[in-house]
Amino acid sequence: MPPRFGSYFVYDALLFFGGLLMFPWAILRVLFHRKFRRHLWGRLGYFPSLSPKRNFSVLLHGVSVGEVKALKPLVVELQESYPEATLVLSSSTPTGIEMARMIFPDHDVVPFPLDWRGSCRRFLKRVQPSLLILAELEIWPNFLRVAQNQGLPVAIVNGRITQKSLIGYRRVQKWLPQFDRIALYCVQQESYANRFRSLGVPKTSVVVTGNLKYDQVALGAIEVEDWSTRVHSRPTVVLGSTHASEEEDILRALSRAPMAGPTLWFVVPRHADRAKALWRDLQSINLPGPLILRSALPLHPEPLPDHAIVLVDTMGELGALYAVASVAFVGGSLIPHGGQNVLEPAACGVPVVVGAHTGNFEEEVALLRGAGALRDARDGPAVLALMTTWLENPRSAVDCGLSGQKALLHYKGSSERTVAALQRANLLPSSLLHE
Repeated sequence: MPPRFGSYFVYDALLFFGGLLMFPWAILRVLFHRKFRRHLWGRLGYFPSLSPKRNFSVLLHGVSVGEVKALKPLVVELQESYPEATLVLSSSTPTGIEMARMIFPDHDVVPFPLDWRGSCRRFLKRVQPSLLILAELEIWPNFLRVAQNQGLPVAIVNGRITQKSLIGYRRVQKWLPQFDRIALYCVQQESYANRFRSLGVPKTSVVVTGNLKYDQVALGAIEVEDWSTRVHSRPTVVLGSTHASEEEDILRALSRAPMAGPTLWFVVPRHADRAKALWRDLQSINLPGPLILRSALPLHPEPLPDHAIVLVDTMGELGALYAVASVAFVGGSLIPHGGQNVLEPAACGVPVVVGAHTGNFEEEVALLRGAGALRDARDGPAVLALMTTWLENPRSAVDCGLSGQKALLHYKGSSERTVAALQRANLLPSSLLHE
């Protein structure tokens, strides 16, 4: 195996030349996009000073929105067990940072650094963590190298590694080994544990703790607004975390075969910044009711018009919408993206429809499918047909949704198991444990 120094030299050289190639584009973005300028500056390790640090500080990192939301039950568990500890959240994307600030208002939220050694050093100097917790699988060579050089322990929580990722890591493991820099792997299931072990991770460093997302069942929906007043007991469809083309495919099918009754529709793109372009595209469809922007709704809740299609151009409202939904479609699944989180609607007792591409959530989809709370569709018309079947049989929809919710409750407890595993590994101090 070649020395690590040579591997890092090549890696740093690639980062350097890649930065040079991106430099003209980055300069233009910095000059004309204030949000990008602020985000880039933060990812270089320059961000405002944080709140005064207490005795023990934990950094919890989720790369984007899904990982950040999955950390919520763990943050709650750590708050209860270690009330004297300082918790800091980080994310790599602007939407992830925005979501973290929304659901963790009592904690500092910072951008995760680009994987240049200088950025990583500045980041760790400002945060001054005692423990680094990374969600799912965030293995950045320089970040882990700098953390180890500073004597900072690193743990993976809610860990997962797909077969495709495993093959990729095996290819580069010979030149840039990283897995031994991580003290503990808390993983979602045994198959993931076996994959990590096959990469040379010691058996004692891998613990199956379950999926943190199942613990969101107990936390309920994000309370943003009382949508029940706007829905007013009418059948409600939510197209959640949708990607380009999915909304149009389903709504074009709706234009050809409108639903009977005063059904309401909420379209929630995975990336809110798509809403403006999507609004223009949806104008060309002969929709059965008025198309309304969420941001244009009055602040005081009042019932929506029958057959309204609301395009949600705001952040953080999907959980509250699932709470009032009759049926939900979860996006990223009609296209080869791998799907989005199906547990959010299921946690609210809502039956779910997905497309054929759900590889990112195989375990969750299989669980809900087995409980009768999830159905598969091949395209937009098929999605509409399955949702119509549930809407025409509301008792069946409620029963299926409750079956899914009950199945999730069986898998709760991952946050408690994760904290216990961190304690056994001596990564959390017993002296600060709240009795």
